[in-house]
Amino acid sequence: MDHARPLIEDFPAHPDGDPADALARAVRARRAALGLTLADLSTRAGLPETHLRSIEAGHAMPTLALLTVLSRALSAH
Repeated sequence: MDHARPLIEDFPAHPDGDPADALARAVRARRAALGLTLADLSTRAGLPETHLRSIEAGHAMPTLALLTVLSRALSAH
C-alpha cells in the first residue's frame, strides 16, 4: 500500500490545476470583498505591496508562513 502524501496538483482548485493561479484569484476576491486596496492589505499584513502584487498576479507561490500572515490580514476584524 502506497502511503505517499498527495501533491497539490492532485487536488486542483482551478480547472487548469494551477495552484498559484487559484491562490491569486482567492486573495484578490477576498481583498475585494473586504474593500481593501493593495496598499491597505500591505499595511495589514506588514508585507511589501510589490510582493502582494506578485502573489495576486499568480507569479509567486508563498510559503506556509506567508500564507498564515495573509490569512490573518484577510480575516474580517
